Amino acid sequence: MKSLFLLAIIVTASQGAQVVERFDAHQRSVSSIIVDTLEAMKVQMVDGWEQYGIPPLAPLKISHKDFNFGSDEMFAKGEFDDLEVNGLNEFEIKVMNANLITSRVTYELLFASLNVTTKYKANMGAGYQLTRDGGAFLALENLKVFGSIKYSTGLAGSKVFRIKEIQVNIVVDKVVSNIENLSKYRILNRKLNEIVEEFINITINENTELVADWIDSTVTPICNDLIGDRSIKDLLDIINGGGSS
Repeated sequence: MKSLFLLAIIVTASQGAQVVERFDAHQRSVSSIIVDTLEAMKVQMVDGWEQYGIPPLAPLKISHKDFNFGSDEMFAKGEFDDLEVNGLNEFEIKVMNANLITSRVTYELLFASLNVTTKYKANMGAGYQLTRDGGAFLALENLKVFGSIKYSTGLAGSKVFRIKEIQVNIVVDKVVSNIENLSKYRILNRKLNEIVEEFINITINENTELVADWIDSTVTPICNDLIGDRSIKDLLDIINGGGSS
C-alpha cells in the first residue's frame, strides 16, 4: 500500500511537472508573439498607420509647432519649425515576459538615442525679456523604459481587450543639449546648455513615480477608448498594418 501511495505521488508530480512545463512554454510563446509584434511595429512606424490618422513616426516630422511655457518666475513662448524626432523605432527589447496567471506583461525597452532636431524662435525671460532663434539639438541617450501592463482578455463571455493598469518607469543615462544662441558668448551658451541637460536629467530621473502615476491615470483610459470593442486579434492585425477601422 505504501508503495502504491508513493507511486501515485510520483505519477501525480510527474504529470503536474508536465502541465507546468507546457504552461511555461505557452507563456514563453505569448512573450515571443509580443516581441514579434513590437518588431513588426518598428517596421510599420516608418509608414505610420494612415487609416487611423497616425503619421510616419520614424522619423516623426512636424513642420511647425507653437509653444508657450510659463510660471510665476519665468516664461518662454515661440515656435518650432522643421522639428524632427529620431529613434522612436530604434529600441532594444531587453525584457518581455507574459504571465498568463496574473494577466500581466513585464517589459524593459532601451533606446540608444532618442533625439530631436529643430529650428526655434523664442521670447523668454525671468524678470527680463530676451528674444532668441537658431538651431537646436536635444538627445536622451540610453533611455530605459520599463514596467508592466495589466490587462483583461474578456474571458467571461466577451472577447473585448482592456488595459487595466499601465506602469511606465523612465530613466535616462545621459542628456545632450546643443541649443544655439542662448547667449551670444560661446562659453556662456555651453554653460546654459549644461543647465538644460541637468534640468532634464533631474526631471526624468527624480520624478519616476509622478510620471508613472500620470501615465497610468491619463494613458490607460485613452488606450481603452482607442481599443473600443476590438479583440486581441484585431489589435495585432492593426499593429502589423492590417485589420479594419
